[in-house]
Amino acid sequence: MASSNKTWTFNGYREILASNLTIDTLRQLCYDGLLRKSVLRSLVWRIMLNCLPVCKLEWKTILHRSRAEYDKLRKIHITDPHDESFSQDPQENNPLTQTDQNPWQKYFEDHDLRDIISKDVMRTFPEISFFQQANIRESMSEILIVYAKQHPYISYKQGMHEILAPLLFVLCSDIELFEHMKEGPEFGFLNEEDKKILENVYDRKHFVHDTYILFREVMLEIGTWYEDSELAGEKPKSNEPFLRMHDAVPSTMIALELSKVGDCLHSYDPELSSHLKNLDIPPQLFGIRWLRLLFGREFPIHDLLFIWDIIFCERPIVRMVQSVFIAMLIYIRELLLKSDYGGCLHYLMKYPPVVDITVFMQLARHFNCPKKIGRPNLTALSNFANITVAGVAHPNTQKEFVVPKNAVPAMRPRQRSVFEKMKETLIENTTQKTSPQATPKKGGISGCSSPADKGGRPWGKELELMENQVACLQSALNEKDVLCSDVAKRMDTCADKLNSLNSVETAKTVAIELRQLSARLTNCCELQSLRKN
Repeated sequence: MASSNKTWTFNGYREILASNLTIDTLRQLCYDGLLRKSVLRSLVWRIMLNCLPVCKLEWKTILHRSRAEYDKLRKIHITDPHDESFSQDPQENNPLTQTDQNPWQKYFEDHDLRDIISKDVMRTFPEISFFQQANIRESMSEILIVYAKQHPYISYKQGMHEILAPLLFVLCSDIELFEHMKEGPEFGFLNEEDKKILENVYDRKHFVHDTYILFREVMLEIGTWYEDSELAGEKPKSNEPFLRMHDAVPSTMIALELSKVGDCLHSYDPELSSHLKNLDIPPQLFGIRWLRLLFGREFPIHDLLFIWDIIFCERPIVRMVQSVFIAMLIYIRELLLKSDYGGCLHYLMKYPPVVDITVFMQLARHFNCPKKIGRPNLTALSNFANITVAGVAHPNTQKEFVVPKNAVPAMRPRQRSVFEKMKETLIENTTQKTSPQATPKKGGISGCSSPADKGGRPWGKELELMENQVACLQSALNEKDVLCSDVAKRMDTCADKLNSLNSVETAKTVAIELRQLSARLTNCCELQSLRKN
Protein backbone atom coordinates (compact mmCIF):
# COMPACT_ATOMS: atom_id res chain seq x y z
CA MET A 1 0.00 0.00 0.00
CA ALA A 2 2.82 2.40 0.92
CA SER A 3 4.54 1.68 -2.34
CA SER A 4 1.37 2.50 -4.26
CA ASN A 5 1.03 5.83 -2.46
CA LYS A 6 4.65 6.73 -3.23
CA THR A 7 4.20 5.94 -6.89
CA TRP A 8 1.11 8.10 -7.07
CA THR A 9 2.95 10.90 -5.29
CA PHE A 10 5.78 10.94 -7.80
CA ASN A 11 3.36 10.70 -10.68
CA GLY A 12 1.69 13.72 -9.10
CA TYR A 13 5.00 15.60 -9.02
CA ARG A 14 5.52 14.93 -12.70
CA GLU A 15 1.96 15.98 -13.52
CA ILE A 16 2.15 19.28 -11.69
CA LEU A 17 5.55 20.01 -13.26
CA ALA A 18 4.30 19.18 -16.75
CA SER A 19 4.31 21.92 -19.35
CA ASN A 20 0.68 21.26 -20.29
CA LEU A 21 -0.67 21.74 -16.75
CA THR A 22 -3.96 23.66 -16.63
CA ILE A 23 -6.22 25.07 -13.94
CA ASP A 24 -8.91 22.61 -15.03
CA THR A 25 -6.55 19.70 -14.31
CA LEU A 26 -5.93 21.02 -10.80
CA ARG A 27 -9.65 21.54 -10.21
CA GLN A 28 -10.31 17.93 -11.16
CA LEU A 29 -7.67 16.77 -8.67
CA CYS A 30 -9.57 18.68 -5.98
CA TYR A 31 -13.01 17.43 -7.02
CA ASP A 32 -11.85 13.80 -7.13
CA GLY A 33 -10.31 14.00 -3.65
CA LEU A 34 -6.85 13.11 -4.94
CA LEU A 35 -5.16 15.72 -2.72
CA ARG A 36 -6.08 13.92 0.48
CA LYS A 37 -2.90 11.83 0.67
CA SER A 38 -0.65 13.94 -1.49
CA VAL A 39 2.20 16.40 -1.05
CA LEU A 40 0.60 18.54 -3.75
CA ARG A 41 -2.17 20.08 -1.66
CA SER A 42 -0.26 23.16 -0.48
CA LEU A 43 1.16 23.75 -3.96
CA VAL A 44 -2.25 23.37 -5.60
CA TRP A 45 -3.75 25.78 -3.06
CA ARG A 46 -1.03 28.33 -3.84
CA ILE A 47 -1.78 28.09 -7.54
CA MET A 48 -5.55 28.22 -7.11
CA LEU A 49 -5.27 31.24 -4.78
CA ASN A 50 -2.96 33.08 -7.21
CA CYS A 51 0.11 32.93 -4.98
CA LEU A 52 1.87 31.14 -7.85
CA PRO A 53 1.16 30.90 -11.58
CA VAL A 54 0.53 27.62 -13.38
CA CYS A 55 3.86 27.84 -15.23
CA LYS A 56 6.62 26.26 -13.12
CA LEU A 57 9.34 28.39 -14.75
CA GLU A 58 8.03 31.49 -12.96
CA TRP A 59 7.85 29.93 -9.50
CA LYS A 60 11.43 30.69 -8.45
CA THR A 61 11.19 34.40 -9.26
CA ILE A 62 7.80 34.85 -7.61
CA LEU A 63 8.76 32.89 -4.50
CA HIS A 64 11.93 34.95 -4.13
CA ARG A 65 9.95 38.19 -4.43
CA SER A 66 7.17 37.17 -2.02
CA ARG A 67 9.63 35.85 0.57
CA ALA A 68 11.66 39.05 0.39
CA GLU A 69 8.42 41.01 0.82
CA TYR A 70 7.60 39.10 4.01
CA ASP A 71 11.12 39.67 5.38
CA LYS A 72 10.60 43.39 4.83
CA LEU A 73 7.19 43.39 6.53
CA ARG A 74 8.53 41.40 9.45
CA LYS A 75 11.34 43.88 9.95
CA ILE A 76 8.83 46.74 9.98
CA HIS A 77 6.17 45.22 12.22
CA ILE A 78 7.93 42.79 14.59
CA THR A 79 9.83 44.74 17.21
CA ASP A 80 12.43 43.06 19.39
CA PRO A 81 14.31 45.65 21.49
CA HIS A 82 17.11 43.14 22.05
CA ASP A 83 17.76 42.81 18.33
CA GLU A 84 21.25 43.93 17.31
CA SER A 85 19.79 46.12 14.56
CA PHE A 86 18.62 48.55 17.26
CA SER A 87 21.00 50.79 19.09
CA GLN A 88 22.06 49.33 22.41
CA ASP A 89 22.72 52.77 23.85
CA PRO A 90 20.79 52.87 27.17
CA GLN A 91 19.81 56.46 26.43
CA GLU A 92 17.93 55.37 23.29
CA ASN A 93 17.09 51.72 24.01
CA ASN A 94 15.51 51.85 27.44
CA PRO A 95 12.10 50.56 28.60
CA LEU A 96 11.73 53.63 30.82
CA THR A 97 12.36 56.13 28.04
CA GLN A 98 9.39 57.44 26.04
CA THR A 99 10.91 58.61 22.77
CA ASP A 100 9.87 57.86 19.22
CA GLN A 101 13.24 56.27 18.45
CA ASN A 102 13.01 53.93 21.44
CA PRO A 103 12.12 50.37 20.23
CA TRP A 104 10.56 49.66 23.61
CA GLN A 105 7.90 52.27 22.90
CA LYS A 106 6.62 50.34 19.88
CA TYR A 107 7.02 47.05 21.71
CA PHE A 108 4.72 48.21 24.51
CA GLU A 109 2.20 49.63 22.03
CA ASP A 110 1.84 46.16 20.47
CA HIS A 111 1.52 44.40 23.83
CA ASP A 112 -2.28 44.08 23.79
CA LEU A 113 -2.29 42.78 20.22
CA ARG A 114 0.40 40.20 21.01
CA ASP A 115 -1.47 39.12 24.13
CA ILE A 116 -4.81 38.58 22.32
CA ILE A 117 -3.15 36.66 19.49
CA SER A 118 -1.09 34.55 21.87
CA LYS A 119 -4.18 33.47 23.84
CA ASP A 120 -6.04 32.49 20.67
CA VAL A 121 -3.06 30.62 19.25
CA MET A 122 -2.73 28.63 22.50
CA ARG A 123 -6.32 27.42 22.03
CA THR A 124 -5.90 26.37 18.39
CA PHE A 125 -6.91 22.75 17.69
CA PRO A 126 -5.96 21.45 21.16
CA GLU A 127 -6.64 17.87 20.03
CA ILE A 128 -3.85 18.00 17.39
CA SER A 129 -0.30 17.78 18.77
CA PHE A 130 1.14 19.66 15.78
CA PHE A 131 -0.33 22.91 17.11
CA GLN A 132 1.08 22.37 20.60
CA GLN A 133 4.67 22.79 19.39
CA ALA A 134 6.32 26.01 20.56
CA ASN A 135 7.84 26.87 17.16
CA ILE A 136 4.47 26.43 15.43
CA ARG A 137 2.77 28.72 17.94
CA GLU A 138 5.51 31.32 17.52
CA SER A 139 5.17 31.15 13.74
CA MET A 140 1.39 31.57 13.91
CA SER A 141 1.68 34.53 16.27
CA GLU A 142 4.26 36.19 14.06
CA ILE A 143 2.14 35.81 10.90
CA LEU A 144 -0.98 37.16 12.62
CA ILE A 145 0.87 40.16 14.09
CA VAL A 146 2.40 41.05 10.73
CA TYR A 147 -0.99 40.74 9.02
CA ALA A 148 -2.76 42.82 11.67
CA LYS A 149 -0.16 45.60 11.52
CA GLN A 150 -0.07 45.59 7.73
CA HIS A 151 -3.90 45.70 7.49
CA PRO A 152 -4.95 48.10 10.28
CA TYR A 153 -8.46 48.55 8.85
CA ILE A 154 -9.11 44.90 9.76
CA SER A 155 -6.32 44.33 12.30
CA TYR A 156 -6.72 41.01 14.11
CA LYS A 157 -10.09 39.49 14.91
CA GLN A 158 -10.81 36.30 16.78
CA GLY A 159 -11.16 33.46 14.32
CA MET A 160 -8.31 34.45 12.01
CA HIS A 161 -6.05 31.99 13.83
CA GLU A 162 -8.40 29.17 12.80
CA ILE A 163 -8.10 30.18 9.15
CA LEU A 164 -4.32 30.30 9.44
CA ALA A 165 -3.93 26.98 11.29
CA PRO A 166 -5.00 24.56 8.51
CA LEU A 167 -2.91 26.49 5.96
CA LEU A 168 0.19 26.14 8.13
CA PHE A 169 -0.61 22.49 8.88
CA VAL A 170 -0.93 21.58 5.20
CA LEU A 171 2.22 23.42 4.16
CA CYS A 172 4.36 21.94 6.95
CA SER A 173 3.00 18.44 6.30
CA ASP A 174 3.85 18.72 2.61
CA ILE A 175 7.37 19.93 3.39
CA GLU A 176 7.98 17.06 5.82
CA LEU A 177 6.68 14.45 3.39
CA PHE A 178 8.69 15.95 0.53
CA GLU A 179 11.90 15.79 2.57
CA HIS A 180 11.19 12.15 3.33
CA MET A 181 10.41 11.33 -0.32
CA LYS A 182 13.54 13.14 -1.46
CA GLU A 183 15.71 10.61 0.37
CA GLY A 184 14.10 7.65 -1.44
CA PRO A 185 15.15 6.16 -4.79
CA GLU A 186 11.92 7.25 -6.50
CA PHE A 187 13.08 10.88 -6.44
CA GLY A 188 15.61 9.97 -9.12
CA PHE A 189 12.84 9.82 -11.72
CA LEU A 190 12.74 13.63 -11.77
CA ASN A 191 15.27 15.64 -13.77
CA GLU A 192 17.65 18.06 -12.05
CA GLU A 193 15.71 21.17 -13.03
CA ASP A 194 12.46 19.82 -11.59
CA LYS A 195 14.24 18.73 -8.41
CA LYS A 196 15.54 22.26 -7.86
CA ILE A 197 12.10 23.73 -8.49
CA LEU A 198 10.50 21.43 -5.91
CA GLU A 199 13.28 22.02 -3.38
CA ASN A 200 12.62 25.74 -3.69
CA VAL A 201 8.85 25.31 -3.36
CA TYR A 202 9.16 23.05 -0.30
CA ASP A 203 11.94 25.02 1.40
CA ARG A 204 11.58 24.59 5.16
CA LYS A 205 13.47 27.82 5.87
CA HIS A 206 10.67 29.80 4.24
CA PHE A 207 7.55 27.98 5.43
CA VAL A 208 6.49 31.01 7.50
CA HIS A 209 6.94 33.32 4.50
CA ASP A 210 4.92 31.03 2.23
CA THR A 211 2.17 30.54 4.82
CA TYR A 212 1.79 34.29 5.26
CA ILE A 213 1.33 34.82 1.52
CA LEU A 214 -1.21 31.99 1.38
CA PHE A 215 -3.08 33.38 4.41
CA ARG A 216 -3.10 36.87 2.92
CA GLU A 217 -4.67 35.62 -0.30
CA VAL A 218 -7.42 33.79 1.59
CA MET A 219 -8.09 36.93 3.63
CA LEU A 220 -8.36 38.96 0.43
CA GLU A 221 -11.42 36.84 -0.34
CA ILE A 222 -13.04 36.74 3.11
CA GLY A 223 -11.49 39.73 4.90
CA THR A 224 -14.67 41.81 4.69
CA TRP A 225 -16.37 39.25 6.94
CA TYR A 226 -14.03 40.36 9.72
CA GLU A 227 -14.79 44.06 9.35
CA ASP A 228 -17.05 45.29 12.11
CA SER A 229 -17.87 48.81 10.91
CA GLU A 230 -21.40 49.64 9.79
CA LEU A 231 -22.08 50.44 6.16
CA ALA A 232 -21.70 54.10 5.34
CA GLY A 233 -24.84 56.22 5.50
CA GLU A 234 -26.96 53.63 7.30
CA LYS A 235 -28.91 54.75 10.34
CA PRO A 236 -29.04 52.47 13.37
CA LYS A 237 -32.32 50.67 13.90
CA SER A 238 -32.03 49.84 17.58
CA ASN A 239 -34.60 52.47 18.64
CA GLU A 240 -37.32 51.17 16.35
CA PRO A 241 -40.05 49.18 18.17
CA PHE A 242 -40.94 45.52 17.64
CA LEU A 243 -37.72 44.63 15.87
CA ARG A 244 -36.66 41.02 15.66
CA MET A 245 -33.22 40.36 17.07
CA HIS A 246 -31.39 40.04 13.75
CA ASP A 247 -33.06 43.15 12.29
CA ALA A 248 -31.38 45.31 14.93
CA VAL A 249 -27.90 43.98 14.10
CA PRO A 250 -25.69 46.56 12.31
CA SER A 251 -25.50 45.91 8.58
CA THR A 252 -21.93 44.73 8.26
CA MET A 253 -20.72 42.89 5.18
CA ILE A 254 -21.03 39.52 6.89
CA ALA A 255 -24.61 40.33 7.95
CA LEU A 256 -25.46 41.19 4.34
CA GLU A 257 -23.82 37.98 3.13
CA LEU A 258 -25.88 35.96 5.59
CA SER A 259 -29.03 37.72 4.41
CA LYS A 260 -28.18 36.57 0.87
CA VAL A 261 -27.76 33.03 2.18
CA GLY A 262 -31.20 33.26 3.77
CA ASP A 263 -32.71 34.37 0.45
CA CYS A 264 -30.99 31.49 -1.37
CA LEU A 265 -32.26 28.99 1.19
CA HIS A 266 -35.81 30.26 0.64
CA SER A 267 -35.49 29.71 -3.12
CA TYR A 268 -34.12 26.15 -2.68
CA ASP A 269 -36.23 25.03 0.28
CA PRO A 270 -39.15 27.35 1.19
CA GLU A 271 -40.44 24.94 3.86
CA LEU A 272 -37.17 24.85 5.80
CA SER A 273 -36.66 28.60 5.37
CA SER A 274 -40.15 29.35 6.72
CA HIS A 275 -39.64 26.97 9.66
CA LEU A 276 -36.44 28.75 10.73
CA LYS A 277 -38.04 32.17 10.25
CA ASN A 278 -41.06 31.20 12.36
CA LEU A 279 -38.68 30.12 15.13
CA ASP A 280 -36.80 33.44 14.73
CA ILE A 281 -33.54 31.66 13.85
CA PRO A 282 -31.93 33.81 11.15
CA PRO A 283 -28.61 32.81 9.53
CA GLN A 284 -26.98 35.68 11.47
CA LEU A 285 -27.61 33.79 14.71
CA PHE A 286 -25.41 30.80 13.89
CA GLY A 287 -23.76 31.57 10.55
CA ILE A 288 -21.14 34.16 11.53
CA ARG A 289 -18.90 31.42 12.91
CA TRP A 290 -19.55 29.20 9.89
CA LEU A 291 -18.43 31.90 7.48
CA ARG A 292 -15.57 33.48 9.40
CA LEU A 293 -13.93 30.12 10.13
CA LEU A 294 -14.83 28.62 6.74
CA PHE A 295 -16.65 25.83 8.62
CA GLY A 296 -13.50 25.03 10.61
CA ARG A 297 -15.36 24.01 13.78
CA GLU A 298 -18.15 22.12 12.08
CA PHE A 299 -16.06 19.34 10.50
CA PRO A 300 -13.05 17.19 11.50
CA ILE A 301 -9.85 18.58 10.02
CA HIS A 302 -9.43 15.80 7.42
CA ASP A 303 -12.92 16.56 6.07
CA LEU A 304 -12.35 20.30 6.40
CA LEU A 305 -9.27 20.17 4.17
CA PHE A 306 -11.25 18.41 1.45
CA ILE A 307 -13.96 21.08 1.73
CA TRP A 308 -11.28 23.76 1.37
CA ASP A 309 -9.84 21.94 -1.67
CA ILE A 310 -13.12 22.58 -3.46
CA ILE A 311 -13.78 26.04 -2.00
CA PHE A 312 -10.38 27.29 -3.18
CA CYS A 313 -11.11 25.93 -6.67
CA GLU A 314 -13.90 28.40 -7.29
CA ARG A 315 -13.82 32.12 -8.02
CA PRO A 316 -15.02 34.00 -6.16
CA ILE A 317 -14.74 31.56 -3.28
CA VAL A 318 -17.61 33.37 -1.56
CA ARG A 319 -20.07 31.71 -3.95
CA MET A 320 -18.83 28.24 -3.08
CA VAL A 321 -18.89 29.08 0.63
CA GLN A 322 -22.50 30.14 0.24
CA SER A 323 -23.29 26.82 -1.47
CA VAL A 324 -21.64 24.82 1.33
CA PHE A 325 -23.71 26.82 3.84
CA ILE A 326 -26.94 25.94 2.01
CA ALA A 327 -25.89 22.29 1.71
CA MET A 328 -25.29 22.09 5.46
CA LEU A 329 -28.82 23.28 6.18
CA ILE A 330 -30.53 21.07 3.62
CA TYR A 331 -28.45 18.05 4.67
CA ILE A 332 -30.11 18.17 8.12
CA ARG A 333 -33.47 19.57 6.99
CA GLU A 334 -35.54 16.68 8.39
CA LEU A 335 -34.02 17.12 11.83
CA LEU A 336 -34.53 20.87 11.78
CA LEU A 337 -38.15 20.55 10.64
CA LYS A 338 -38.90 18.19 13.54
CA SER A 339 -37.18 20.35 16.16
CA ASP A 340 -38.22 23.31 18.27
CA TYR A 341 -36.14 26.45 18.87
CA GLY A 342 -33.71 24.80 21.28
CA GLY A 343 -33.34 21.69 19.17
CA CYS A 344 -32.62 23.61 15.98
CA LEU A 345 -30.02 25.76 17.71
CA HIS A 346 -28.32 22.69 19.11
CA TYR A 347 -28.01 21.10 15.67
CA LEU A 348 -26.78 24.37 14.15
CA MET A 349 -24.27 25.15 16.90
CA LYS A 350 -22.99 21.55 17.07
CA TYR A 351 -23.34 20.33 13.53
CA PRO A 352 -23.95 16.56 13.36
CA PRO A 353 -21.31 14.33 11.72
CA VAL A 354 -21.45 13.91 7.96
CA VAL A 355 -20.95 10.29 6.94
CA ASP A 356 -19.73 10.75 3.37
CA ILE A 357 -18.04 14.10 2.85
CA THR A 358 -17.71 13.41 -0.89
CA VAL A 359 -21.48 13.13 -1.31
CA PHE A 360 -21.97 16.19 0.88
CA MET A 361 -19.62 18.27 -1.29
CA GLN A 362 -21.36 17.04 -4.43
CA LEU A 363 -24.54 18.51 -2.95
CA ALA A 364 -22.72 21.81 -2.33
CA ARG A 365 -21.34 21.81 -5.87
CA HIS A 366 -24.85 21.17 -7.17
CA PHE A 367 -26.10 24.32 -5.43
CA ASN A 368 -23.13 26.24 -6.81
CA CYS A 369 -23.67 25.02 -10.38
CA PRO A 370 -27.05 23.20 -10.63
CA LYS A 371 -27.00 22.85 -14.42
CA LYS A 372 -23.63 21.06 -14.53
CA ILE A 373 -23.60 19.06 -11.28
CA GLY A 374 -26.39 16.61 -10.53
CA ARG A 375 -27.97 16.52 -7.11
CA PRO A 376 -26.88 13.41 -5.16
CA ASN A 377 -29.38 11.04 -3.59
CA LEU A 378 -29.28 11.60 0.15
CA THR A 379 -32.14 9.30 1.12
CA ALA A 380 -29.98 6.18 0.96
CA LEU A 381 -27.24 7.84 2.99
CA SER A 382 -28.65 9.00 6.30
CA ASN A 383 -26.94 11.78 8.11
CA PHE A 384 -27.07 10.32 11.64
CA ALA A 385 -27.73 13.68 13.16
CA ASN A 386 -29.02 12.39 16.49
CA ILE A 387 -25.42 12.54 17.69
CA THR A 388 -22.95 15.36 17.97
CA VAL A 389 -19.42 15.38 16.58
CA ALA A 390 -18.21 14.00 19.91
CA GLY A 391 -20.56 11.04 19.56
CA VAL A 392 -22.97 12.23 22.28
CA ALA A 393 -26.72 12.14 21.79
CA HIS A 394 -28.41 15.48 21.28
CA PRO A 395 -30.42 16.44 24.39
CA ASN A 396 -33.61 17.03 22.41
CA THR A 397 -33.55 13.50 21.00
CA GLN A 398 -35.67 11.27 23.20
CA LYS A 399 -35.07 7.53 23.17
CA GLU A 400 -37.42 5.32 25.17
CA PHE A 401 -35.37 2.17 24.78
CA VAL A 402 -32.14 0.85 26.25
CA VAL A 403 -29.08 0.89 24.02
CA PRO A 404 -28.41 -2.75 23.10
CA LYS A 405 -24.83 -3.92 23.41
CA ASN A 406 -22.86 -5.07 20.39
CA ALA A 407 -25.44 -3.58 18.04
CA VAL A 408 -22.73 -2.75 15.55
CA PRO A 409 -20.23 -5.36 14.32
CA ALA A 410 -16.56 -4.77 15.11
CA MET A 411 -15.57 -4.87 11.45
CA ARG A 412 -15.12 -1.60 9.63
CA PRO A 413 -18.54 -0.67 8.18
CA ARG A 414 -19.36 0.61 4.75
CA GLN A 415 -22.41 2.74 5.30
CA ARG A 416 -24.84 1.69 2.59
CA SER A 417 -24.11 -2.02 2.53
CA VAL A 418 -24.17 -2.31 6.32
CA PHE A 419 -27.51 -0.54 6.60
CA GLU A 420 -29.01 -2.65 3.85
CA LYS A 421 -27.82 -5.83 5.56
CA MET A 422 -29.28 -4.65 8.86
CA LYS A 423 -32.64 -3.95 7.28
CA GLU A 424 -32.66 -7.24 5.36
CA THR A 425 -31.75 -9.23 8.49
CA LEU A 426 -34.42 -7.55 10.57
CA ILE A 427 -37.03 -8.00 7.85
CA GLU A 428 -36.16 -11.68 7.41
CA ASN A 429 -36.27 -12.36 11.16
CA THR A 430 -39.54 -10.54 11.55
CA THR A 431 -41.13 -12.27 8.57
CA GLN A 432 -40.32 -15.63 10.12
CA LYS A 433 -41.60 -14.69 13.59
CA THR A 434 -44.70 -12.59 12.89
CA SER A 435 -48.04 -13.76 11.65
CA PRO A 436 -49.27 -12.93 8.12
CA GLN A 437 -51.90 -10.61 9.60
CA ALA A 438 -49.31 -8.36 11.28
CA THR A 439 -49.04 -4.98 9.59
CA PRO A 440 -45.69 -3.22 9.61
CA LYS A 441 -45.47 0.26 11.08
CA LYS A 442 -43.84 3.12 9.33
CA GLY A 443 -40.49 4.48 10.55
CA GLY A 444 -36.83 3.58 10.41
CA ILE A 445 -34.50 4.58 7.65
CA SER A 446 -35.57 6.86 4.83
CA GLY A 447 -39.22 6.57 5.67
CA CYS A 448 -39.31 2.82 4.87
CA SER A 449 -41.86 0.67 6.62
CA SER A 450 -40.30 -1.11 9.58
CA PRO A 451 -41.44 -4.59 10.58
CA ALA A 452 -42.65 -5.46 14.05
CA ASP A 453 -41.81 -8.37 16.31
CA LYS A 454 -44.30 -10.63 18.10
CA GLY A 455 -45.02 -7.97 20.68
CA GLY A 456 -45.85 -5.45 17.97
CA ARG A 457 -42.77 -3.35 18.72
CA PRO A 458 -41.40 -1.49 15.64
CA TRP A 459 -37.81 -2.03 14.59
CA GLY A 460 -37.41 1.56 13.39
CA LYS A 461 -35.78 2.72 16.62
CA GLU A 462 -33.27 -0.13 16.54
CA LEU A 463 -32.35 0.77 12.97
CA GLU A 464 -31.98 4.41 13.95
CA LEU A 465 -29.79 3.41 16.88
CA MET A 466 -27.59 1.32 14.59
CA GLU A 467 -27.21 4.29 12.26
CA ASN A 468 -26.06 6.43 15.19
CA GLN A 469 -23.55 3.85 16.34
CA VAL A 470 -22.14 3.38 12.84
CA ALA A 471 -21.73 7.15 12.55
CA CYS A 472 -19.81 7.21 15.84
CA LEU A 473 -17.55 4.44 14.61
CA GLN A 474 -17.02 6.13 11.26
CA SER A 475 -16.01 9.40 12.92
CA ALA A 476 -13.60 7.58 15.25
CA LEU A 477 -12.13 5.61 12.34
CA ASN A 478 -11.59 8.78 10.33
CA GLU A 479 -9.68 10.27 13.26
CA LYS A 480 -7.60 7.10 13.56
CA ASP A 481 -6.85 7.16 9.83
CA VAL A 482 -5.39 10.66 10.15
CA LEU A 483 -3.44 9.70 13.27
CA CYS A 484 -2.05 6.51 11.71
CA SER A 485 -1.05 8.33 8.54
CA ASP A 486 0.80 11.01 10.51
CA VAL A 487 2.49 8.52 12.86
CA ALA A 488 3.56 6.36 9.90
CA LYS A 489 5.23 9.33 8.21
CA ARG A 490 7.07 10.33 11.37
CA MET A 491 8.18 6.75 12.07
CA ASP A 492 9.59 6.54 8.54
CA THR A 493 11.52 9.73 9.25
CA CYS A 494 12.86 8.26 12.51
CA ALA A 495 13.92 5.10 10.68
CA ASP A 496 15.83 7.18 8.14
CA LYS A 497 17.57 9.06 10.95
CA LEU A 498 18.55 5.77 12.60
CA ASN A 499 20.08 4.57 9.32
CA SER A 500 22.26 7.67 9.17
CA LEU A 501 22.96 7.84 12.91
CA ASN A 502 26.23 9.68 13.43
CA SER A 503 25.96 11.58 16.71
CA VAL A 504 24.56 11.41 20.23
CA GLU A 505 22.36 14.44 19.53
CA THR A 506 20.68 12.66 16.62
CA ALA A 507 20.03 9.64 18.85
CA LYS A 508 18.43 11.89 21.49
CA THR A 509 16.26 13.55 18.85
CA VAL A 510 15.05 10.18 17.57
CA ALA A 511 14.34 9.00 21.12
CA ILE A 512 12.27 12.11 21.87
CA GLU A 513 10.37 11.70 18.61
CA LEU A 514 9.56 8.05 19.36
CA ARG A 515 8.36 8.93 22.87
CA GLN A 516 6.07 11.59 21.41
CA LEU A 517 4.62 9.06 18.97
CA SER A 518 4.10 6.59 21.82
CA ALA A 519 2.32 9.27 23.86
CA ARG A 520 0.03 10.14 20.95
CA LEU A 521 -0.96 6.51 20.46
CA THR A 522 -1.50 6.07 24.21
CA ASN A 523 -3.68 9.18 24.38
CA CYS A 524 -5.69 7.94 21.42
CA CYS A 525 -6.32 4.58 23.13
CA GLU A 526 -7.31 6.31 26.39
CA LEU A 527 -9.69 8.59 24.51
CA GLN A 528 -11.32 5.60 22.83
CA SER A 529 -11.72 3.90 26.23
CA LEU A 530 -13.41 7.00 27.64
CA ARG A 531 -15.77 7.11 24.66
CA LYS A 532 -16.73 3.48 25.19
CA ASN A 533 -17.46 4.14 28.87
